[in-house]
Amino acid sequence: MKKTLPATLGPSDISTNNTAISPVIGIVLLILLTLLLAGITVSSVYGKDYSSSLQPAPMAVIEVESVVGGVPYIGYPNGIGYEKNLIVFQHTSGSPLHTNSTYIIITGEGASTIGAWPHNTIPKGELFIRYENLEYGGKASQYASRNPDLSDGVWSAGERLLLNGKDSIGGNAASSVLVNIKGMSSTSDNYGLKEDSVITIKVFDRDTNKIIAEAKHKVTPAK
Repeated sequence: MKKTLPATLGPSDISTNNTAISPVIGIVLLILLTLLLAGITVSSVYGKDYSSSLQPAPMAVIEVESVVGGVPYIGYPNGIGYEKNLIVFQHTSGSPLHTNSTYIIITGEGASTIGAWPHNTIPKGELFIRYENLEYGGKASQYASRNPDLSDGVWSAGERLLLNGKDSIGGNAASSVLVNIKGMSSTSDNYGLKEDSVITIKVFDRDTNKIIAEAKHKVTPAK
Protein backbone atom coordinates (compact mmCIF):
# COMPACT_ATOMS: atom_id res chain seq x y z
CA MET A 1 0.00 0.00 0.00
CA LYS A 2 1.38 3.46 -0.97
CA LYS A 3 2.42 5.64 1.98
CA THR A 4 1.35 9.29 1.94
CA LEU A 5 3.56 12.16 3.27
CA PRO A 6 2.14 14.30 6.10
CA ALA A 7 0.72 17.59 4.92
CA THR A 8 2.23 19.47 7.90
CA LEU A 9 5.20 18.99 10.19
CA GLY A 10 4.36 17.84 13.64
CA PRO A 11 6.44 18.28 16.82
CA SER A 12 8.22 14.98 16.24
CA ASP A 13 9.25 16.07 12.74
CA ILE A 14 10.71 19.36 13.99
CA SER A 15 12.70 17.58 16.65
CA THR A 16 14.12 15.21 14.06
CA ASN A 17 15.21 18.07 11.74
CA ASN A 18 16.94 19.97 14.61
CA THR A 19 18.90 16.86 15.43
CA ALA A 20 20.10 16.64 11.83
CA ILE A 21 21.08 20.32 11.62
CA SER A 22 22.96 20.53 14.94
CA PRO A 23 26.11 18.64 13.76
CA VAL A 24 26.37 20.92 10.71
CA ILE A 25 26.22 24.06 12.86
CA GLY A 26 28.83 22.55 15.16
CA ILE A 27 31.20 21.88 12.27
CA VAL A 28 30.80 25.44 10.94
CA LEU A 29 31.49 26.92 14.37
CA LEU A 30 34.53 24.67 14.77
CA ILE A 31 35.94 25.85 11.41
CA LEU A 32 35.38 29.50 12.34
CA LEU A 33 37.06 28.97 15.71
CA THR A 34 40.03 27.28 14.02
CA LEU A 35 40.45 30.18 11.59
CA LEU A 36 40.22 32.69 14.43
CA LEU A 37 42.86 30.87 16.47
CA ALA A 38 45.11 30.59 13.40
CA GLY A 39 44.86 34.34 12.85
CA ILE A 40 45.73 35.05 16.48
CA THR A 41 48.69 32.67 16.31
CA VAL A 42 50.10 34.24 13.11
CA SER A 43 49.69 37.73 14.56
CA SER A 44 51.40 36.85 17.83
CA VAL A 45 54.29 34.96 16.19
CA TYR A 46 55.06 37.19 13.23
CA GLY A 47 53.55 40.48 14.38
CA LYS A 48 54.38 43.57 12.36
CA ASP A 49 56.92 41.77 10.15
CA TYR A 50 54.26 39.44 8.81
CA SER A 51 51.71 42.17 8.14
CA SER A 52 54.31 44.41 6.52
CA SER A 53 55.42 41.58 4.23
CA LEU A 54 51.90 41.57 2.77
CA GLN A 55 52.16 45.22 1.79
CA PRO A 56 53.58 46.24 -1.60
CA ALA A 57 56.85 48.15 -1.70
CA PRO A 58 56.76 51.74 -2.97
CA MET A 59 56.84 51.83 -6.78
CA ALA A 60 59.69 54.05 -7.96
CA VAL A 61 62.07 54.12 -10.91
CA ILE A 62 65.61 54.73 -9.68
CA GLU A 63 68.44 55.12 -12.18
CA VAL A 64 72.18 55.11 -11.54
CA GLU A 65 73.59 58.03 -13.50
CA SER A 66 77.25 57.39 -12.78
CA VAL A 67 79.74 55.64 -10.54
CA VAL A 68 83.21 57.16 -10.28
CA GLY A 69 85.90 55.92 -7.95
CA GLY A 70 89.16 54.29 -7.06
CA VAL A 71 91.08 53.05 -4.03
CA PRO A 72 93.71 54.79 -1.88
CA TYR A 73 96.98 53.17 -0.86
CA ILE A 74 99.20 53.27 2.19
CA GLY A 75 101.18 56.45 1.90
CA TYR A 76 97.98 58.35 1.12
CA PRO A 77 97.43 60.55 -0.88
CA ASN A 78 98.81 57.93 -3.25
CA GLY A 79 96.01 56.34 -5.23
CA ILE A 80 92.48 57.75 -5.30
CA GLY A 81 91.11 59.42 -2.19
CA TYR A 82 87.84 58.21 -0.66
CA GLU A 83 86.27 61.61 -1.28
CA LYS A 84 86.60 61.06 -5.04
CA ASN A 85 84.30 58.03 -4.93
CA LEU A 86 80.87 59.20 -5.97
CA ILE A 87 77.64 57.37 -6.88
CA VAL A 88 74.90 59.48 -8.47
CA PHE A 89 71.24 58.35 -8.51
CA GLN A 90 68.20 59.87 -10.18
CA HIS A 91 64.64 59.27 -8.96
CA THR A 92 62.92 59.46 -12.35
CA SER A 93 59.30 58.58 -11.52
CA GLY A 94 56.96 56.88 -9.10
CA SER A 95 56.32 57.11 -5.38
CA PRO A 96 58.29 59.49 -3.15
CA LEU A 97 60.66 57.57 -0.85
CA HIS A 98 60.95 58.55 2.79
CA THR A 99 64.55 59.06 3.85
CA ASN A 100 64.05 57.35 7.22
CA SER A 101 62.68 54.13 5.72
CA THR A 102 64.86 53.81 2.61
CA TYR A 103 68.21 52.07 2.82
CA ILE A 104 70.85 51.13 0.26
CA ILE A 105 73.26 48.20 0.03
CA ILE A 106 76.29 48.30 -2.28
CA THR A 107 78.54 45.30 -2.90
CA GLY A 108 81.61 44.78 -5.05
CA GLU A 109 85.39 45.13 -4.94
CA GLY A 110 87.14 47.97 -3.18
CA ALA A 111 88.96 49.12 -0.07
CA SER A 112 88.39 50.61 3.38
CA THR A 113 90.62 51.82 6.20
CA ILE A 114 91.19 49.80 9.37
CA GLY A 115 92.91 51.34 12.38
CA ALA A 116 94.19 54.86 13.00
CA TRP A 117 97.11 56.76 11.55
CA PRO A 118 100.06 56.06 11.54
CA HIS A 119 99.29 52.36 12.10
CA ASN A 120 96.29 52.14 9.78
CA THR A 121 95.97 49.62 6.97
CA ILE A 122 93.86 49.75 3.81
CA PRO A 123 92.91 46.17 2.92
CA LYS A 124 91.37 45.54 -0.47
CA GLY A 125 88.84 42.93 -1.50
CA GLU A 126 85.15 42.19 -1.15
CA LEU A 127 83.33 45.32 -0.05
CA PHE A 128 79.93 45.60 1.67
CA ILE A 129 78.43 49.07 2.14
CA ARG A 130 75.14 49.75 3.89
CA TYR A 131 73.43 53.12 4.16
CA GLU A 132 71.02 52.54 7.04
CA ASN A 133 68.87 55.42 5.80
CA LEU A 134 69.09 58.51 3.61
CA GLU A 135 68.75 61.02 6.44
CA TYR A 136 71.42 63.59 7.30
CA GLY A 137 72.01 62.18 10.78
CA GLY A 138 75.02 59.90 11.28
CA LYS A 139 76.77 61.25 8.18
CA ALA A 140 79.40 63.88 7.39
CA SER A 141 78.10 67.43 7.00
CA GLN A 142 79.04 67.34 3.30
CA TYR A 143 76.34 64.71 2.75
CA ALA A 144 73.66 67.30 3.53
CA SER A 145 75.22 69.92 1.27
CA ARG A 146 75.44 67.39 -1.57
CA ASN A 147 71.82 66.33 -1.08
CA PRO A 148 69.71 69.45 -0.45
CA ASP A 149 66.69 67.79 -2.11
CA LEU A 150 66.37 65.47 0.91
CA SER A 151 65.87 68.29 3.42
CA ASP A 152 62.09 67.65 3.47
CA GLY A 153 62.65 64.01 4.48
CA VAL A 154 61.51 62.67 1.11
CA TRP A 155 63.32 61.60 -2.06
CA SER A 156 60.88 62.50 -4.82
CA ALA A 157 60.70 62.11 -8.59
CA GLY A 158 63.09 64.44 -10.39
CA GLU A 159 65.52 64.59 -7.45
CA ARG A 160 69.09 63.32 -7.26
CA LEU A 161 70.96 61.42 -4.57
CA LEU A 162 74.75 61.59 -4.25
CA LEU A 163 76.70 59.08 -2.18
CA ASN A 164 80.36 59.64 -1.36
CA GLY A 165 83.15 57.44 -0.05
CA LYS A 166 83.53 59.73 2.98
CA ASP A 167 79.85 60.04 3.92
CA SER A 168 80.45 58.44 7.32
CA ILE A 169 80.40 60.90 10.22
CA GLY A 170 83.62 59.45 11.64
CA GLY A 171 84.99 59.91 15.14
CA ASN A 172 83.10 58.40 18.09
CA ALA A 173 79.65 59.35 16.80
CA ALA A 174 77.37 56.57 15.56
CA SER A 175 77.55 56.36 11.78
CA SER A 176 74.58 55.53 9.59
CA VAL A 177 77.01 54.36 6.89
CA LEU A 178 78.45 50.92 7.65
CA VAL A 179 81.32 49.39 5.68
CA ASN A 180 82.79 45.88 5.80
CA ILE A 181 85.92 44.85 3.92
CA LYS A 182 86.60 41.14 3.47
CA GLY A 183 84.17 40.41 6.29
CA MET A 184 85.88 42.82 8.72
CA SER A 185 83.57 45.40 10.30
CA SER A 186 86.22 47.32 12.26
CA THR A 187 86.63 49.89 9.50
CA SER A 188 86.45 53.67 9.46
CA ASP A 189 83.24 53.24 7.41
CA ASN A 190 84.87 54.92 4.43
CA TYR A 191 85.06 53.21 1.06
CA GLY A 192 86.82 53.22 -2.28
CA LEU A 193 85.49 51.32 -5.29
CA LYS A 194 87.91 49.37 -7.46
CA GLU A 195 88.46 51.01 -10.83
CA ASP A 196 86.76 49.30 -13.81
CA SER A 197 85.02 46.78 -11.55
CA VAL A 198 81.26 46.23 -11.47
CA ILE A 199 79.29 46.96 -8.31
CA THR A 200 75.76 45.90 -7.37
CA ILE A 201 73.40 48.48 -5.88
CA LYS A 202 70.08 47.66 -4.19
CA VAL A 203 67.55 50.13 -2.82
CA PHE A 204 65.19 48.79 -0.12
CA ASP A 205 62.09 49.90 1.75
CA ARG A 206 62.37 49.08 5.45
CA ASP A 207 58.64 49.34 6.21
CA THR A 208 57.77 46.48 3.84
CA ASN A 209 61.14 44.68 3.92
CA LYS A 210 61.14 44.67 0.12
CA ILE A 211 63.45 45.81 -2.64
CA ILE A 212 62.56 48.93 -4.63
CA ALA A 213 65.31 48.92 -7.26
CA GLU A 214 68.45 47.02 -8.24
CA ALA A 215 71.25 47.82 -10.69
CA LYS A 216 74.78 46.87 -11.68
CA HIS A 217 77.19 49.56 -12.77
CA LYS A 218 80.82 49.78 -13.84
CA VAL A 219 83.15 52.00 -11.83
CA THR A 220 84.70 54.72 -13.98
CA PRO A 221 88.23 55.59 -12.74
CA ALA A 222 88.30 58.93 -10.94
CA LYS A 223 90.86 61.51 -12.01
